Amino acid sequence: MSKMEFWRNRTVLVAGATGFLGGWLVRQLLEYKANVVAIVSRPKPDSQFYIEGFDERVKVESGNIHDWDFMERLIEANPGISVFFHVAYGADVNRVLREPLECFRSATESTWTVLELLRRKNPKCIAIISSTDKAYGDQALPYRESSSLNPIHPYEVAKAAQDLIAQSYGKVYGIPTAVTRCGNYFGGFDFTFNRLIPGVVKNLFEGQRPQLRSNGRFTRDFLYIEDAVEVQLMLAERVAEDPSLYGEAFNFSYGVRLEVIDIVRRIVELSGACVEPVIGADVRAEIPHMQLSCDKAVEKLRWKPRFSFDAGLRRTVEWYRRYFKRHTATPGEIRGRVAQVAFITMVQQACETCGVF
Repeated sequence: MSKMEFWRNRTVLVAGATGFLGGWLVRQLLEYKANVVAIVSRPKPDSQFYIEGFDERVKVESGNIHDWDFMERLIEANPGISVFFHVAYGADVNRVLREPLECFRSATESTWTVLELLRRKNPKCIAIISSTDKAYGDQALPYRESSSLNPIHPYEVAKAAQDLIAQSYGKVYGIPTAVTRCGNYFGGFDFTFNRLIPGVVKNLFEGQRPQLRSNGRFTRDFLYIEDAVEVQLMLAERVAEDPSLYGEAFNFSYGVRLEVIDIVRRIVELSGACVEPVIGADVRAEIPHMQLSCDKAVEKLRWKPRFSFDAGLRRTVEWYRRYFKRHTATPGEIRGRVAQVAFITMVQQACETCGVF
């Protein structure tokens, strides 16, 4: 069966559709003619999901994935759902440190809620759960699926717990679920500018020197966003045909440790700028070095990425070049728009605190 045939007219539930990975995932599912049901906790106008009008092409369910009553009603009202993707709650170190309980709810409570409801009401539904390389914590490299999970930071703990819950439901209850542990995602439509790659690109297109939180010697492993989407879809397809994969976790990345300072210099070169970054030291509770081994995915799934890191980076820089050319006229206007988004976000957070949303 071809990929298009597998997904055509299949009803797919996506949690985290307004996120970075979620937006790209919805885009690909729509291209494959799937029927998408998207869980949206609150509208996010500055996301691919809304910018590209996906909200008008899918069925939107408004609520929180960790809300048992909401999810029970949703699953009962959509009995035809055959695949569920949990790609909600991306990593934002500072936000997690401020709101650890929200991180635990969004990652952990949501996972056991959905998997338990699927076990009771739709046990044949395939569930692909997005964990992260951060679940391994700080330990010997490269990380392998046989390595123990050693989390400390709240985000690491939440994702490790989510990961283990999914493994348990797959291996103990026979739910067709599997886990992805990916390197850092990068690509277009990432508007979280405190992340490394979009932040550096934004600085350069504003005519500013890139601002680094660290000394630039941290190393990270990466995965271009279009490869990350392919990973999600491919794993769902394989789980559908192979019960031995139930509850299994897989690493996906380029398998290369890249220094932050080297990545910045590559972006500077691609952008045509001639500047040196500003080195900082404002890093809290971050793992200094990370690298994944993808041998298991290569051997069991015959996986390999479509894009190299450099090819993905070129596509990413070019995407932002076009974006800023279309949407901005001057550096001052860029800063004004970013400030406006920041103000709206601040108001939303205040309203949530007061119970308005």
